[in-house]
Amino acid sequence: MPWQNLTPMEAINRFVVLAKSGRFNVTDLCEQFGISRKTGYKHLARYAEGGLAGLEPRSHRPHVSPQRTAETVTALLLAERRLHRTWGPKKLQAVLELKHAIEQPPACSTIAEILRHHGLSVRRRRRLGAFVAGNDGLTQPTQPNHVWTVDFKGWFTLGNQQRCDPLTVCDRYCHYLIACDARPNQQFTTTLRAFRALMRYHGLPEIIRCDLGSPFASPGLGRLSSLSLWWIEQGIEVEFTRPASPQDNGSHERMHRDLKAEAIQPPSANLAAQQRRFERWRHTYNHERPHESLAQLPPAEFYQPSKRRLGESDKPMVYAAEFEVKVISVSGHLAHAGRNYHVDDAFAGKRVGLRLNATGQTELYFANVHLGHLAFDAEGGRFRPAAYVAPLRPAPEPNRPPSAAEKAGREQAPSPIGVKIRNCHFSSPSVGFTTWKCRRHCTKRRNGRIY
Repeated sequence: MPWQNLTPMEAINRFVVLAKSGRFNVTDLCEQFGISRKTGYKHLARYAEGGLAGLEPRSHRPHVSPQRTAETVTALLLAERRLHRTWGPKKLQAVLELKHAIEQPPACSTIAEILRHHGLSVRRRRRLGAFVAGNDGLTQPTQPNHVWTVDFKGWFTLGNQQRCDPLTVCDRYCHYLIACDARPNQQFTTTLRAFRALMRYHGLPEIIRCDLGSPFASPGLGRLSSLSLWWIEQGIEVEFTRPASPQDNGSHERMHRDLKAEAIQPPSANLAAQQRRFERWRHTYNHERPHESLAQLPPAEFYQPSKRRLGESDKPMVYAAEFEVKVISVSGHLAHAGRNYHVDDAFAGKRVGLRLNATGQTELYFANVHLGHLAFDAEGGRFRPAAYVAPLRPAPEPNRPPSAAEKAGREQAPSPIGVKIRNCHFSSPSVGFTTWKCRRHCTKRRNGRIY
């Protein structure tokens, strides 16, 4: 016969039954069951008051709790949480103090427990960061309009099956969301029109930080596109992040996550309705949402428009006396020393400057941006980017002719992009290396395949 395992309730019931039978002494029973006499008489009193039902476990909650959160505060807290689904305990605590004038709001841990008790929050395991948010080489802003961060949020489809590309512009210093425009595409002309209207109202920043995507950057010299060239003409410095490194613009990407959760899912019916939704969310983000890096104050408390105003007419670029000023042709070529050199189509009609450096190389500048230098090889000259680095190749062993297998391998090896690149001015036949820009200039695409 197996041993019997008694639950606490079964042991209490047995103790009461044996004590009420009159055959055993209460003191002996308490010693046998391993409880104190006070506990034993407590269970007997409860049995006399309510029978076996009175022996059920009771709540240990105190009858009076002076530190208990008031029902009115809990109601305000739940209402704010339902209104702003992505706001956590820290932001809700600041809202209770600033918006509702509660002098002593509940602690963040208490707010988290209240939200979890009402099913508005789920405890989740915090995932460790996969990327280090390094900021080497990027400007740290010291005042509003020092650095603007710009980007396109990933496009999505509206209710009428129209594409929407949200263009977002944020002040890096105080995290003020300057613009959140629902654009139908990411083309240069519509984006330039949006920035003209934006800068007429807010003024000009000193630096614009963006990634290497279109229309902000291009694979050409200096990574400059038609839009970034226009920024430079307005006296704005352009700062690019590293390739495939969204952590360089982490605060902007974090804002995109809130934008998607609160103003995109689900999408609106059309572009106009989505823009109205963006404007309401932008007002909440700037004037109501507390920001942790700003001591839980909204960004609107710190932002002010720039004193630098946009000039409606583009002024010609002026260079120092040591520069030789050239105008890029419509086809993107530069005439120098009796020869034509291709620069980029984005520079068509722009004034650039040429000068000789200390080593005798001809350097190419647009405003104060060093685009590259004129380099010559077996096939002639071209402008190499300022950050051009030739790939390392192992040096051949001396006095050893190549084997037949190595010769056959070099003859049968295909081009990195599947085409001959001998005449491409973006390749370097001397080192056998082709930049990824050759894919645009030297390949043909047929049915999605590269030839």
